[in-house]
Amino acid sequence: MQLDERIHLVGSGSFGFDLSDSHDCHVYLVDGGSELGLIDVGAGIGAAQVIANVRKAGFDPARIQHILCTHGHGDHAGGAAAMRRLLPDASVSVSRQIATFIRNGDEQATSVDVAKVAGIYPPDYRLEPCPVDRELAEGDTIAIGDLRLECIETPGHAAGHLSFVLDHAQERRLFAGDVVFHGGAILLQNIHDCSLEAIITSLRKLRGLAVDALLPGHFAFSLRDGQRHIEKANEALDRLLIPPQVVSAW
Repeated sequence: MQLDERIHLVGSGSFGFDLSDSHDCHVYLVDGGSELGLIDVGAGIGAAQVIANVRKAGFDPARIQHILCTHGHGDHAGGAAAMRRLLPDASVSVSRQIATFIRNGDEQATSVDVAKVAGIYPPDYRLEPCPVDRELAEGDTIAIGDLRLECIETPGHAAGHLSFVLDHAQERRLFAGDVVFHGGAILLQNIHDCSLEAIITSLRKLRGLAVDALLPGHFAFSLRDGQRHIEKANEALDRLLIPPQVVSAW
């Protein structure tokens, strides 16, 4: 699914467009010309379908040189090891806060253990350990061909959560992961590293970013005036309210 000249949606689960396995987040393909990158990789169960979707979009998967994960939850980073097997030349980059968890396949630190108990993942699902090539922090930039993505630390939904800003052709795109969604909604979960206070801080940081396209990890995205969704969340905070939950029940 082509979203603009340089961005394609190549994976998406039941909280999206059912392009790949039902457990997957949105998986974005970034076309940097000389090389490609993936932003988030899904849970791993549908990794082969994601690669098939890359081919359907007209790209050679061998050109994918970068795998970036917004955070360590299974639906976003759980497929890193499977994707790396399919793309042996691609480097994996995550925030420095979660790098050890991904390397070790730490299901407790990434809340995969409690997600399985809650029925979000199958009982036999496993977070496979995956090497991490680069640990990212606030202000770091990642070059994908002729494009540059800037890291913004946006914890709250999960510790070590990153968002990525892409400025190209006089437009700004925000790959927001799970920090904010269409309509200004958020996702608070009863897990050890989810923090309302941190989400509020992250939403305040994103205020005034002048985003044209908001590309979140699930549900609808916005290709024009994406900043309005971020502002809607902040306007709720201005009224001493909490932005609405994007999911009320699993």
